[in-house]
Amino acid sequence: MAIASLKYNYRLECSSNYVIWKAKMSFLLGEYGMKAYIDNVVVVPEDVDQLKEFRKEMVKANQLILDGVWDHIIS
Repeated sequence: MAIASLKYNYRLECSSNYVIWKAKMSFLLGEYGMKAYIDNVVVVPEDVDQLKEFRKEMVKANQLILDGVWDHIIS
């Protein structure tokens, strides 16, 4: 599955566009079935196979979020 990201001009800049950015990020994560990672406490599985899948999904969710934030905001 290829990961899409927010359009260049929809990235989080500062608090002035946070509400819009949050809504767009919520829909984007929901589209990829990863909205639970921001809405709920996700229990880390103990099963090795499930743990591998969990880690892959966490990387994807983090990638989507970080792609939607300007570099100077991340630091």
